Amino acid sequence: MKNQYKMKQEKHQLNWYANISRLSRPKSYLGKIMLVAFLGTHIPLLTLFFYSISVTTLSTDTKIRVLVVALLATLIGTAVTLFTLQKLLLPISVTAKGLRKYLENNQIPKLPTHFQDEVGVLMADTLYTISKLDELIEQLKNYDHTTSLPNLHLFQALLQKEIYNAQCRNQSLAVLFLDLDNFTNINTHLGRDYGNLILRTIAQQLTQAIGDNDLLAKINTDTFAIIYPHLISLEDLEKYSQKLLTIINQKVTVKHEDIYLSATMGITVYDEGKVEPQEIINQAETALNLAKEEGRNIYRFYSVETNEKLRSRFQLERDLYRALEREELELFYQPQIDVKTGNITGAEALLRWRHHEHGFISPGIFIPIAEASDLIINISDWVLKTACYQNQQWTKDGFPELCVAVNLSGKQFQQPQLVDDVSKILKETSLKPSQLELEITEGLLINNIQNAVKTLEDLHNLGLITALDDFGTGFSSLSYLKRFSLDYLKIDQSFVRGIPLDKDDVAITNSIIALAHSLQIEVIAEGVETIEQVNYLKSVGCNKLQGYYYSRPICAKDFAELWEQNLEKG
Repeated sequence: MKNQYKMKQEKHQLNWYANISRLSRPKSYLGKIMLVAFLGTHIPLLTLFFYSISVTTLSTDTKIRVLVVALLATLIGTAVTLFTLQKLLLPISVTAKGLRKYLENNQIPKLPTHFQDEVGVLMADTLYTISKLDELIEQLKNYDHTTSLPNLHLFQALLQKEIYNAQCRNQSLAVLFLDLDNFTNINTHLGRDYGNLILRTIAQQLTQAIGDNDLLAKINTDTFAIIYPHLISLEDLEKYSQKLLTIINQKVTVKHEDIYLSATMGITVYDEGKVEPQEIINQAETALNLAKEEGRNIYRFYSVETNEKLRSRFQLERDLYRALEREELELFYQPQIDVKTGNITGAEALLRWRHHEHGFISPGIFIPIAEASDLIINISDWVLKTACYQNQQWTKDGFPELCVAVNLSGKQFQQPQLVDDVSKILKETSLKPSQLELEITEGLLINNIQNAVKTLEDLHNLGLITALDDFGTGFSSLSYLKRFSLDYLKIDQSFVRGIPLDKDDVAITNSIIALAHSLQIEVIAEGVETIEQVNYLKSVGCNKLQGYYYSRPICAKDFAELWEQNLEKG
């Protein structure tokens, strides 16, 4: 109530100003004040004067002389009054112009601060407010709000300065980009507030770890940048980089959960010549992207070869986006052989890309590119539909029922509507659930065991066949394996390759088969290439075999021919 009364009172006090401001002439505030001053003082005075002259008994000549003198005195007095008034109001004009200059050109005005009256206080307060506002704007413009470290904008300016200093000293400097691994998942799982707490903790630790002359900035959501200005040797730089990675590679307890952090680093070295800061930044980013491709918790240096490799990768990524439109993707099928009968009872659908310029692109090249973007979801859906339609077509062509295995991508497996999508595809293709096998890698299950258990149960309830691919290469554990609804374990080819001569591979293979059978799960061995491997795997109770010994992955037409030959032999 008190505030509302004060607001009404202030509004009432401005009524006179509001009315006078509506005058079209004069336009300026100063002009309006002078006009009011002139009309308010001189009109009453002149009226009184003329009245006095008119009622006196002086002669006409005397009256004229008195009138002329009075008018001259009035004009001189008016001029002096208006001049003085203008000078007294000048500080308000200067303050207004200074404020406008700051708003338009970002220049802090030079206003006096030593006057003690109301106008002097106005100028001093205006200068103080503008200075504080400028400091705040500079803080927001140049510093990260979470860690208070320099941001990318300020980092570029600092890098420009350090490049100049390196040129003057004829020295080298290094720029390091340090990116936190899987930090998006931490934000999603724990919330942004806890994510920011982790970022501030890391910023403090890095600040304490770097040298006095080194510069630390936060240039992205989860990316820190460091300028290492006094580079002595690459060996020294490598030790420095490893020290920083070790600092990040730690356990942080948040919400009673242990979060294990790691980071990946890209490094570039400026040695000589003229170069723009953005070019250095691009090089460090290129090296960082290469490190991410090769793994986590590592560092990689920039090189011209690295840049060309990444340019080629980005071009492939652009082409991959159009591969579905151009119908360049196709499925090849590799048969799975029943050990007891020798018949083809299954096939794994494997994606191939026949590029319009480069021919076949290795899956080892384009699959990681697709997985790094949402494109993998569209491709995975296409693979699933195409495999189901092809399997149904073989059934229509008179072949026996076959189980086709399709690999689920990580993002596809995490889709909440996965079970509904699979069910819909089965209805569209009129395919029996027992004719579709979905393969999942161990890593997908470990990321979120509770959700994985639920998803596998729902898929199993549809009547689908489920398999755990590349078993033994991840975090194999009986404690979680028994919780999943699985029909098959697939022994990775890295173990099959060494049998029956390599004792370690033999021991691992025997253990996997024994473990699976104890859980009522059948076993498929992939990567079978020799008769010795076939005979050994048969002897230890492997259920199905898959590999080049029987056939390499082939197109649907060639697979049908191979299948027909297999049926004739059977």
